[in-house]
Amino acid sequence: MAILVNMVVTMEVFLLVKNPVILLLAIPVHGICMLLCARDARFFDLAQLWAQTRLPGFAGNRLGWRGSSYSPLIVDFPRRNGHRSLIPTVYP
Repeated sequence: MAILVNMVVTMEVFLLVKNPVILLLAIPVHGICMLLCARDARFFDLAQLWAQTRLPGFAGNRLGWRGSSYSPLIVDFPRRNGHRSLIPTVYP
């Protein structure tokens, strides 16, 4: 997984810069990946698991709604006569 991260980061920077010398960036990125794997051998596996589980909820709902839910709260303000336009429903 660390080699995959190294390749992706290096190739993305190479495609942005379009200079073959930038491929030498793989050496320091490899060193950073080695240090991360020395601290925890499953660092990239755990990061991938976090990205698959927590990141969608954080990016999709928490930034906009300040909460973690699958659907936004439907706000139905009352009209001038005090009645609401929608029938209240309870979601399980």
